[in-house]
Amino acid sequence: MTKKNSDYKVTFINQASSFIGMGHILRSQVLARIMYGRGYTISGITIGDKEAVSYTNDRVKYENFKWPIQIAEDQNACVEILMRSAPSMVVLDCSFSSQQIILSCKSFGISVLALDYFSSLQPLPDLIINLIDHNSDTLSGYPPLRKGSIYYEGPQYAIIREEFNSARDYRISKIEPVLPKRIVIAFGGADPSGNSKRAFEILAKWPGEFLVDLIIGPLFTFDIESKLCAIQNCKIFIHKSPTYIGKLFELADLLFCGGGGTLLEAIYIGIPTIVIAQNENEYRHANSLAKQQACWMLENINWEIISSMENRNELSNYSRDCVDGLGANRICEIIEQQLKKS
Repeated sequence: MTKKNSDYKVTFINQASSFIGMGHILRSQVLARIMYGRGYTISGITIGDKEAVSYTNDRVKYENFKWPIQIAEDQNACVEILMRSAPSMVVLDCSFSSQQIILSCKSFGISVLALDYFSSLQPLPDLIINLIDHNSDTLSGYPPLRKGSIYYEGPQYAIIREEFNSARDYRISKIEPVLPKRIVIAFGGADPSGNSKRAFEILAKWPGEFLVDLIIGPLFTFDIESKLCAIQNCKIFIHKSPTYIGKLFELADLLFCGGGGTLLEAIYIGIPTIVIAQNENEYRHANSLAKQQACWMLENINWEIISSMENRNELSNYSRDCVDGLGANRICEIIEQQLKKS
């Protein structure tokens, strides 16, 4: 008897905290919604903060689909949940190596797809999808050992939220202003490195006046508001966990962000973007895109570059060629293929 899609159970495991941010759980949410729409039974396990899960649950309700998420304190608790639920497949999106989770899945006969996975330790996931390879062997100039794992890599697997589609359409027809006036600062749900403050310090040195949309998330802990009174040339609007980020990006003349998911969304839309990386991996990822003229690294820009309408138009056009917005669907196709093998 042929299995229905609903007979397959897919569990999305991720991390979310004030230390690492919201990127992992938000990527999982995009994939979970697509798989739910295709009729699969989905669930989630988040290792991290209750606030992150509460925020994600609100987004799930807003997008009108069902994705039950359980909170685990650590990998041990995550494995216990997996033993009880026995999914057909796990999609893993965590900042640590997740070795214990993978080992347990292998012993239970559960297939594993891992996103942004850079370890060569056995056992490996059945499938690995990386935007860029940060494996230590790769960084040393050697081919990494990934025997027994199917490997995919590239910006074509960038996960973009649907809310940014209309922003992309709008900006394709938009002519960049003579000078940038409307600035968005967005360093994810937590901004663990405090880079929002650095962006304001840069703006304070530039000539002219700016309208600044500061986006902060549910895990944002830095006391930014007390620092803003010293910024004389900016009229600042603070948006806490907005549901209209796409609209803010649509109107932006310039964006400051890190080198993760927000950067990929900005590149997809075509916003001229300045990257302040929050860690070494983000820097390598963003720099690889900067070499394709899809964004600017902070150390390579000044007001003369930013104020040129020609420079911003050129960057906007190049960036849209790097990310086509179909990455989440590509990943879900790979998930489906793996499920149908079992």
